[in-house]
Amino acid sequence: MRHLFNIFAPLIISLLTVPLHAQSFGGGFKTGIVASEVSGDNMGGPNKLGFFAAAFTSLPINKYAHLQAEVMYIQKGSRSRPNKYNDYYDYRFALQYVEIPLLYVQNLARFSDNKLLSKTLINVGLSVSVLTQYQEKESGSSLLFKQNNYKPAELNLLLGLSYPLKENLYCILGYSNSITPIRPHASGETTWNNKGQYNSLWTIGLSYNIW
Repeated sequence: MRHLFNIFAPLIISLLTVPLHAQSFGGGFKTGIVASEVSGDNMGGPNKLGFFAAAFTSLPINKYAHLQAEVMYIQKGSRSRPNKYNDYYDYRFALQYVEIPLLYVQNLARFSDNKLLSKTLINVGLSVSVLTQYQEKESGSSLLFKQNNYKPAELNLLLGLSYPLKENLYCILGYSNSITPIRPHASGETTWNNKGQYNSLWTIGLSYNIW
């Protein structure tokens, strides 16, 4: 997985630094909040709030579609807040990643002249996330989990949509699920399609096109 990151990161960084006079390219920034859960930890969710911020660049394919590359900081994980329904169990699992998404973005105006749909953009893509920091606490005390059991990187499937609020400013909604596990189950058990715990999350925020 790190090999993929090492390949994509220099490419995307070079795209993000394309001179502003390059008419074929666009770009900007986006930020927002993350509601996340870890499937396989029996917590339910999404139950943990976090933050994301990214810089992106885009390259038009045709009148209605473009490719978008991003460099993102994002917080993921899981949370159980103590209450009478969970026997006052207090748990926090916090993960921080540097993520490299590659997206295909489609304007629905190609398929509909409906006033709402014609302004909506949908996207689908993949991302590689590299784990930069993690913390796991139970009732305020750190849990010791074998460091080598944390996967250094993960591959994710991304889906999303955006809608313009005004010129160059968009409201964005996204969903992400890791395709590769972030660590094994505590029991160590696996099945053919379940190799451990996985990140699942929703994002909502704002995107602004600078050029």
